Amino acid sequence: MVGTVSAARRLGRRRALAASETAFAGGLALGGAIVFGALGMVGATLQPGRTAVALAVAVALAAVAIDAAGRRVRPQIRFQVPESWRRTMPLPRALFLYGLLLGTGLTTYVPAATAWALLPLALVLGDLTGPLAIGLSFAAGRALPVLILAWHGEETVLAERPQGLRALRALAALSLVLGLAALVVGEARAATTVATPAGDPSATGSELAWQRPGLGGFLSRNGQVAQLPGTHPAIGGALAAWYVGSNVTVASRDTLTPVVQLELPGVQTLAVSDTWLVERVERFDTGTQILVQPLADTSKSTLVASAKHPGELGRPSLSGDIVVFHRATAKGSWITAYNIATGARSKLRTSDDAQLLNPSVLGGKLLYVRQSRCAQELRVGPVGGGKERVLYRLPPLAGQDRGHERGHTGQGEHLPCPHRPHPTTKILWTTALAAGSAYVTVLRPVRGGGTVPTLLQIARPTH
Repeated sequence: MVGTVSAARRLGRRRALAASETAFAGGLALGGAIVFGALGMVGATLQPGRTAVALAVAVALAAVAIDAAGRRVRPQIRFQVPESWRRTMPLPRALFLYGLLLGTGLTTYVPAATAWALLPLALVLGDLTGPLAIGLSFAAGRALPVLILAWHGEETVLAERPQGLRALRALAALSLVLGLAALVVGEARAATTVATPAGDPSATGSELAWQRPGLGGFLSRNGQVAQLPGTHPAIGGALAAWYVGSNVTVASRDTLTPVVQLELPGVQTLAVSDTWLVERVERFDTGTQILVQPLADTSKSTLVASAKHPGELGRPSLSGDIVVFHRATAKGSWITAYNIATGARSKLRTSDDAQLLNPSVLGGKLLYVRQSRCAQELRVGPVGGGKERVLYRLPPLAGQDRGHERGHTGQGEHLPCPHRPHPTTKILWTTALAAGSAYVTVLRPVRGGGTVPTLLQIARPTH
């Protein structure tokens, strides 16, 4: 391939050589993007579990060992690019097509075992961005040696000096090891435990508040954790709020000096900003309600939503004038946004076959839990809809049977999940959203019918 790319150089035309190299590199990039992008889309649809990830990592480690030891690459594809193309086509077109074939990693001779390991890794990442990066990196790895040697006219270095190919395989193995290390570290950093038992987070800026069962509310500021004089705290703007019994206190977050105190029978959860206090209350006569009050005059109150059993209203979240909360019924669930200033409301997300739970809002971003038949996911995306990112995932709460009796035909079966999930007893629950982090409560059932909450922090992209 080096000789083909450098053919223009032998004719004394550097511009033609640059065009040939550009065409070859472009074909490689396109081939890699097509194959690895397709694997990424399949992975995003299937959402492989931890077992698949472990298998992909095992394959990658085996490939590292093979390339590091210089052992024969197996399986091997006994096919080279069509030699006739360079005789019957303009050189840039032939090189573009050569690059397209080589970039796939699947249609020609495989120079290193690392190439095989990249395929399952791209599949188990579960998104499109990572596999595309792998494909483009793979294309760059195949292109650079050829382009450099062609530019300097060294056509026979790899053919006559096997140690050159051996060095490239060792470099590929090292790159794969570094990539796996980054993947493992990234996974380890993706979800870190803030506190346990702890749950029902509320965040603003770099500060975080949460509830600890049996003890009350806590506030973390600048690495220091202090207990608050109440339960189920909420923070927002320059304020913090908590309650003891039916006595609600809104205080300065810096000094914890009360600025507003009021009586709210049946209060369960709070949300607060510099302007508004939002509460969810449970009352025998009216059911569950979400109310909003202006802090300038707490004698005024606006009913945002109400629900009676078996309907459910979730924990409210407040950002500016926007309150978001979930509603669940026997027919489905949805997330509602209510504009306090205008009274306008809209459904941000709806589903009739999944539970959409405990949203949090910050600026133009929405964080929520989606519990489906196949997985539990912590998702973040634009408030108005669009592409979402799964920040954290747990298996579903129930498994999936075969869809047919053992020994009988599977014709006509309906399986909701593309793979058989392994159920868990852990439950993703309440959330909070900060500038660079998302927080979620994970409930773990214990004997006696209770649960122990654990508060996790997950790094999230800010774009």
